[in-house]
Amino acid sequence: MLGSNPKATAPRILFGVTISYQLRYHDGLYQNLVADGWDVHVASSPGERLARLGDLAGVTIHPVPTEQQPKPRADLSSLRTWHRLIRRVRPRVVVIGTPKAGLLGLMAAFFARVPHRIYELHGLRLETAHGPGRRFLRIMEWVTCHLATQVIAVGPSLRARAIEARVVAPSRIRTLGPGSPNGVDVDHFAHARSEASSVEALRASLGLRPGIPVVAFIGRVTADKGIDILADALCMIRMRLPDLDILIVGGIEDPSGTLGLSHIQASGYHVVYAGQVSDTAPYLAISDVLCLPSLREGLPTIVLEAFAAGVPVVATAATGITDLVSEGRTGFLATVGNAPSLAHALNRALTQPKSADQCAQAARLLVSSHYDGAIVRQRWQTTLAHLLE
Repeated sequence: MLGSNPKATAPRILFGVTISYQLRYHDGLYQNLVADGWDVHVASSPGERLARLGDLAGVTIHPVPTEQQPKPRADLSSLRTWHRLIRRVRPRVVVIGTPKAGLLGLMAAFFARVPHRIYELHGLRLETAHGPGRRFLRIMEWVTCHLATQVIAVGPSLRARAIEARVVAPSRIRTLGPGSPNGVDVDHFAHARSEASSVEALRASLGLRPGIPVVAFIGRVTADKGIDILADALCMIRMRLPDLDILIVGGIEDPSGTLGLSHIQASGYHVVYAGQVSDTAPYLAISDVLCLPSLREGLPTIVLEAFAAGVPVVATAATGITDLVSEGRTGFLATVGNAPSLAHALNRALTQPKSADQCAQAARLLVSSHYDGAIVRQRWQTTLAHLLE
């Protein structure tokens, strides 16, 4: 263990993301690394989650204002801030995820000659881009991957997709075990469903009707998440399954999300929009089916959370999702971007309870065996410790 080292000589590691909310990707790992003897530094745009990490012993926070969208003047200012930060902290290892922080932070780390520069790949925005925008995103990903000494993809199919898109060579990218940035707290999600009084209280507060099945969408409300495809699929099953409540949980990210939500609300179903929440466990506990109709993913944590909660999953066969959802074994799969296929999968999940329950049981075993947070964090701790050797 490194724990006997004083802080002044402890190996320094810097984690970076674009916005504060994304620091959740490694909740718990920061504390574990401090216990292992690391001097842990964390950087992101100012925000509540960054501020909270500042209260942890052994963790030093650094606000680095960074825009998510391309803004040349602001990006140049952010690059200067990243450069000053890395020259001051002088970490032996940087772990930087998300596209903008990855590009700027790794560029600064490259010129500062940080020996171990890890780019954590959470997804490829270029998958759903077209024309010049796609070419631009591919160039940015290629540059970021080549500034890193190692790329860690959060899932096997994402690794394969990055290689296929020629943004990184196979020898430079890996996954840690079966993937996931941080796993999930399996016990937390399993217990949420067993608390009957809390479940009923939340259902009542949201206005969900007693005895009516609930189909939940939990995630960023945007076209990339397939919100418009879900709206079309719900219209298609309305005649066969008239008694459903639809629960939408997540922040509206852009105009496509606003439009998609309005289409769902016009489907004829009773629709409840709960907005963005800090803990999805209570909302999964009141759901009968989770539907994730995404066009692309990295490795979706919400699917792991549904697995842990024992909620059957209907999803698309998109990058990242296929690492977790196996048709008829751990869930129900639909063709990406295909509303009739999604409607068919939803119909099966809702009308074949025995099959849905068998899938949920197999999925719970999968998440408990391979994606529990403690297991995933240990993979990271071992990987980072090997860098020091």
